[in-house]
Amino acid sequence: MKHVIEKRYPIGNKRFIWKQKDYVISTFSGFPQSGTHEGDINEVADRYAKNHKEAGFNLLELGWVQHEGSWAAVDACEKNEIDLLFQDMSLMGGMSFRYVDRHCTREEIKAVVDKLKDKKHTIGYYVWDEPKTDEQLTEARRQMDILEELDPEALLFTVAEPDYNFLEKQPGYTWENGKYEPFVHEFAERMDPPVMSFDYYPIGNYFGAWPGHQFTKEKQLDDSHMLLSMALHRKVALEHNLPFWFYYQGYKLYKCTPVEDFIFPMVRCFMYAAVLYGAKGLQNYATGEKGNRFLNPDGSKGDFYEDQKKINFEIKALGNTLMALTSKLIYHSSDLLPDSPFTEKYFDKIDDSSIFGGTLPKRTSVGELEDAYGNRYAVILNRDFEKTLSANLGMKDNFRVYEVSRKDGKQRVIHENVTSLPVELAPGDAVVLRIQKADEEAFTVEYQLAE
Repeated sequence: MKHVIEKRYPIGNKRFIWKQKDYVISTFSGFPQSGTHEGDINEVADRYAKNHKEAGFNLLELGWVQHEGSWAAVDACEKNEIDLLFQDMSLMGGMSFRYVDRHCTREEIKAVVDKLKDKKHTIGYYVWDEPKTDEQLTEARRQMDILEELDPEALLFTVAEPDYNFLEKQPGYTWENGKYEPFVHEFAERMDPPVMSFDYYPIGNYFGAWPGHQFTKEKQLDDSHMLLSMALHRKVALEHNLPFWFYYQGYKLYKCTPVEDFIFPMVRCFMYAAVLYGAKGLQNYATGEKGNRFLNPDGSKGDFYEDQKKINFEIKALGNTLMALTSKLIYHSSDLLPDSPFTEKYFDKIDDSSIFGGTLPKRTSVGELEDAYGNRYAVILNRDFEKTLSANLGMKDNFRVYEVSRKDGKQRVIHENVTSLPVELAPGDAVVLRIQKADEEAFTVEYQLAE
């Protein structure tokens, strides 16, 4: 069978020198927020960096970390050769409504940049976590502009917030009040970020801030806005030609559920949902928090460690192919937000597809993607956390189907000439397929990064 090697190119905001070359598998926050209470700060930092790298992460993000922990993490990442997004909340940057009144001078920011200039693995700065008000967006952009001048090759990161994150100190931008959609567009325009990232943690009671969308075991994600908001951020990322990244929930949050009821298939589902939407970065929240299941607060391995490691290496194997693809269509089974007035604009329909037809099984989602050479792909996701999906998806033509291996990224034919696609997926699992008309010459595809 013919093997075709196609070129792919770095992606990113054209105003920045920094461009994304490979799939990002990262974590927030890659260090305990409170620092030394778990033992010697340098030993804890070394365990964090070492265990993240072993688990397949290629980027540590310092979010909310204060001075001592920040600089210990810099040294640990150099030692363990894993990339770092730097933040020292005692000096610069911000977190939502915090530190807005602290207007760092250019000289103060330059002192940080100068101290990091020889650090090979500090590749950028975590500038601000979820800026939302006018003053927060203004201050975050001001610091970003100074950093761009002083360190033009750096990744200058900020993240947009979800549709439920409102407290007494902040206004609420929700789908229901009509403010969330315009806010996301405003964020992209005003921040003009190198990547479009947002977070969504659907399982929990975030201080009572999920009115009408509380998680239940019976409904799972059926009435969650996660996939709706993801569709909005995907759309904005495509409009601005930005890589789309996603923070997924990696552990039990707040009052969400008994810890034993937060199971790893939930994490797997959140990760592959973003893959289905064309994400180029998966960001784990939060490995530095009490109650986390991946790492313990002292940096030792937790009970989710091996499962997280396995899926990280799956994504790594798929990543070269995923980096070459652009999201084209997203459609879901009818049980996702069935009564929502907001989905019409953002959910495609299976009738729009030239590949699949009929009706999707319960809790099934499909994303269609395409490379620059017209090769078509599909990601099929089982959204159910507890049940295996066994089904046949109707197809609109005779197709040859290739699976992209989660072991080595290679493509192999799994169906030579089919008009329906048999699918069996474990809870929360997905598969990445390439779809080709059966009467065309068979060939496998591999992608090589071109500078």
